[in-house]
Amino acid sequence: ATEAFMVEFDPSIISYEEILDEWADQHAPYYPSKCQYRSAVFYCSDSQRNAAKKKIEELGKDGQRKVYVDLEPVSKFYRGEEYHQDFLEKQMSARAPTF
Repeated sequence: ATEAFMVEFDPSIISYEEILDEWADQHAPYYPSKCQYRSAVFYCSDSQRNAAKKKIEELGKDGQRKVYVDLEPVSKFYRGEEYHQDFLEKQMSARAPTF
């Protein structure tokens, strides 16, 4: 099992490939799945699977580090408990000064 988040998007505004680019820029999938958290990319279609596989291969193309990313079809998504929703926003508003 892993923690995941669902991204709903309008492909006329942003493509799946652009989302993968953003994920790759903000994520370091270089840790084995034995860690508490593992990296995974989920796909809904063959074209998404192919795009994700290509992006994962690009991450490892320099050969410097092994890339650990599971590539899996979308399945049942279980929404986390309410205290997990908008976590960063809640943390920041709790620390905001009040005048």
